Amino acid sequence: MIPAAVVAAPTAVLMLTRLGLLAALHVVPSDYSPVRHAVSDYAVGRTRRLATAMTWTAAAAWAGLAATVAIALPTWEHQRSTTTWLLVLAVLFAALPHLPTDLEGARRTRVGTLHLVVAVAWFAISYSLTGTFADLFEGTTLGDALRVLHLVAAVSLTCLVVALVVPHLRRRAFGLSERVFLVAIAVSYLLVTIGVTTSLPGR
Repeated sequence: MIPAAVVAAPTAVLMLTRLGLLAALHVVPSDYSPVRHAVSDYAVGRTRRLATAMTWTAAAAWAGLAATVAIALPTWEHQRSTTTWLLVLAVLFAALPHLPTDLEGARRTRVGTLHLVVAVAWFAISYSLTGTFADLFEGTTLGDALRVLHLVAAVSLTCLVVALVVPHLRRRAFGLSERVFLVAIAVSYLLVTIGVTTSLPGR
């Protein structure tokens, strides 16, 4: 059996790399604003290659975390379902580069609609699993941190949805709330990747 740390270590590197690429998207010249535009918009136009690299990196990271959970937590009651959902996330992210979003004001397309469906799915799955992992680490410092990040993700996701349905808030709150959500989710799973091999009670 491969030691979990052998899989977890490169997975953590992938997650850190994804965070770095997310930051880079907001530093390089682009046609987008972090306040008004979705991160998926960066996959259209001159930042497409950087955004695609970030998405492929995320897909590999989800697959790595699925393998880490499968190896490190053979007796956990949620191991099978969690591993399955993490693999679903990997597949969704692998599909995203082939499903560019429809930019604001552009005609709605079938591909753009599929992008929206995939985005909603990965937001929901990744958010739900943060609660599952917080339960796993209950009673530890890491568990407390995951609870806080789960709350941050919940608040930012709520703000994101409100900004989508209230027109005058979209240009003022959507982009920022989405980025808070993305960072909270990314940090959560980075901590989980490290914690699965170092912070579980009895390990």
